[in-house]
Amino acid sequence: LMHEVFHVLRRHPLRVNARDPKIWNVAADIIVNNMCDKLAYDVKANPALRMDRPPDGIFRITDQDATADNLYEIIRAENKKKPGKKFIMLRKNYRSSRGSANDLEAVPLPAEDLTGGVSLSEEEAEALAQQIASMIRAAAEHDRGTSGSFFIPRELLSLTRSKPLDWRKILKDFLSEVQADETSYATPERKYLHMDLILPGHGLSEEGELESVWAFVDSSGSVSQAELNEFLTQLYRIAKDFRCEMNIAYWDTSVTDVYEKLRTEKQVLTAQPKHSGGTDINCVYRFVHDRHLKPLVSLILTDGYFGVPQQDLRKALNPHSTILVISNESQNPVYGTIGRVCRLKA
Repeated sequence: LMHEVFHVLRRHPLRVNARDPKIWNVAADIIVNNMCDKLAYDVKANPALRMDRPPDGIFRITDQDATADNLYEIIRAENKKKPGKKFIMLRKNYRSSRGSANDLEAVPLPAEDLTGGVSLSEEEAEALAQQIASMIRAAAEHDRGTSGSFFIPRELLSLTRSKPLDWRKILKDFLSEVQADETSYATPERKYLHMDLILPGHGLSEEGELESVWAFVDSSGSVSQAELNEFLTQLYRIAKDFRCEMNIAYWDTSVTDVYEKLRTEKQVLTAQPKHSGGTDINCVYRFVHDRHLKPLVSLILTDGYFGVPQQDLRKALNPHSTILVISNESQNPVYGTIGRVCRLKA
């Protein structure tokens, strides 16, 4: 039961998209089985609760930040011929420091469960998420911790978080603050003009416009076309109000499609991705570093499953001027190290 609950919690049924369903099911099973192992460890001191591994199922050691998305890409690459009806080739260990393609072994395919594609409208998906959150809040009120008859894991309680931040408001506030600071330098008081005093602004061009804003958009297929169009529309409107120059870059495991110095709504809305692959946020940091970019503000739109930024690359983007826009309900402690965390739909 917890295995299936965690599939729902991770939204695996909604995220399969065009992926191979057998490989996606295996990757998702590895993730949720690790979550179940963690839960079993958390409640082991409670004599009223007991969780044992079933005789079947796929259990593999992974990195702490592993996701179904990056596991899927690894497993797919190592199964160039699609899995047969009964077996799939898997490593014995998927920890990056130890796993190796030389460790591949044939493993029986698990029965497909809730990871199969589910077609829901945005309204239905939101209603379902709210219903789950309501049930969890009700159960949490009676949670007896480790001494009673049941236990609410942290992964479930994360659904009951407070109202998410609105990325549009955060962006507007940031640009307003910068604009106020810089316009005070752009227009010196008259009493200083006789001194030929010129105080240059740091964030304004010669025409009095704010410097460029960069939007880095996850093109791995996790952000729907409708979500992307809405994001671009709102971004254009804000940029127009603040007279910003827009730049949009799409990324998966590398930055693939880059559109610079966009001015019109048509330019922004037609700046669409042409590539799609896995997901690795380090490519964004590497792109900014290699091109010596200094964005006034950066937005990163993604579903939140992207790995961990490498320590040696993190300086490329200032977290104080970076807004991480998550398109779903995922939670991860690493988000806060990237920038201000917002939801696409607040």
